[in-house]
Parts: sequence; C-alpha cells; structure tokens
Amino acid sequence: MDVFVQVLVLIWIVAFVVILSWAHISSRGASFAAWLGLTAVSLWLEFIVAFVALHAILFTIGREATVVVTLLTLVTMVLTPAAWAVVVGRWRRSHAAQS
Repeated sequence: MDVFVQVLVLIWIVAFVVILSWAHISSRGASFAAWLGLTAVSLWLEFIVAFVALHAILFTIGREATVVVTLLTLVTMVLTPAAWAVVVGRWRRSHAAQS
C-alpha cells in the first residue's frame, strides 16, 4: 500500500475518533472507537520506527542485536492494545464521574 494512502487512512481514523467524541455517541461506542484509532495509529508508528531502527541496527551492530530488538518490538506491539485499553478505560471512568 502506498504511504500516502496509509497516511490518509490514519488521518481519517483520527478524525473519526474526534467526531465520535464531539457527537456524544454512547460511551462504549466512543471508547471502542478511541481505542481502535489509538491502537491503529500507535501500531503503524511503532512499525515505521521499528523498521528503520532494525535496519540501522542490522547494518551497524549485527544480527544478534537485531534479534534482541525484534523481540522487544514484538513485546511492545503485543502490549500496545492492552495499554490503550487501560488508558481509554480510565479516561471513560473519570469522564463518567465528572458528568
């Protein structure tokens, strides 16, 4: 997929999340959309950073360091959805308490 199209999709996801928060859609729907948008954007950015970092490490330090960084990247990408779920859940509870 072209990078330009990927950037447009990410902009659309962020705009969708902002519109849902402004429209006061049900809190579960808005929370899910926020989680989905934040997770998608985070994973995309993590992929880009990891891609560049892994190639830089591979060609400067070597394969062993690349394996370690690949495992760290895998752990980070697996934990990203859970971390955003915790953040969105706390935001939802604090926002509901203020209303």
